[in-house]
Amino acid sequence: MLDEGLYLAALVLAAGAIGYRIVVAVRIAVRLRAEVAVREDLSVEELAFLAGGPRRTAATVLFRMVRQGRLALAEDGTVTVPEGAHAVGVEAALIEAAGISRSERAGKLVARTAASRAVRAVGDRLLAEGLLIRPTLRRGQYRARRLLWWSAALALVPVVWDLTAGTADRWWAGVVLSAGAAVTAMLVKPSRAWVPYRVRSTLGILRGERERPAAWRRADALAALAVTPVGAVALGGLSAAQEPEFRELVTPETWRAGDPAFGDASAPGHGTSAHWGYCGYAGACGGGDGGEGGGGGCGSAGE
Repeated sequence: MLDEGLYLAALVLAAGAIGYRIVVAVRIAVRLRAEVAVREDLSVEELAFLAGGPRRTAATVLFRMVRQGRLALAEDGTVTVPEGAHAVGVEAALIEAAGISRSERAGKLVARTAASRAVRAVGDRLLAEGLLIRPTLRRGQYRARRLLWWSAALALVPVVWDLTAGTADRWWAGVVLSAGAAVTAMLVKPSRAWVPYRVRSTLGILRGERERPAAWRRADALAALAVTPVGAVALGGLSAAQEPEFRELVTPETWRAGDPAFGDASAPGHGTSAHWGYCGYAGACGGGDGGEGGGGGCGSAGE
């Protein structure tokens, strides 16, 4: 009876894990293929969030404020907030992130701002419009995958019992269950995309606007924003800035290694990406277009 009970438990766990993973994968696929429209009146903060997540938004605002002379950027990457500086929204969050000293390294300043309520509000608006994949759904992929691996390991318990203390009649059933869970975990991989394909396509078109002659560019607000210096940083990160003082920030000393903060000159807009969520997302300087990419983790923004 114990032998049969172990196999039944393994069957229920493996079947449940496989079913859960498939359901999550289908829900992700439906969201990625959703027919959504990107507003032409997107703010630069919203455009940056779609292109690179919370850190891209913070870095874009930092770039804009430095260009406007409202922040001072030193050669060593230290950002100083002048006395009497006032702002609203994400700009206010960035000033607050500088702390009492009103001075902070650019990397830390961007990370703190990315975790602010103002940046979360930007993501909330985009999420409400269906332009982002819900973070809880994306995280569900990884929970489902971990459950599959656990079920694959636990399915081998009755196999060991059967071969050592049981009748050794059903050992193959545990192996089949374990293999089924493991194969599902390997084949059904989590998607790293955080925006629907329609949004990703729009971002790609906007990035291409800068390469076109002025006479051939689209005559709409988003295209006009994309070709501005601030729009270029929103779409490509600080590595897309023309000013050398900003490009010099794209170093491991300023940003975390593996962070899309670095950018990827060899493949603009197709660098690494991370699992974004309100607990964290990388993307300050480049890469991260909502597609498949490198690793990252929830919580990275606040580090």
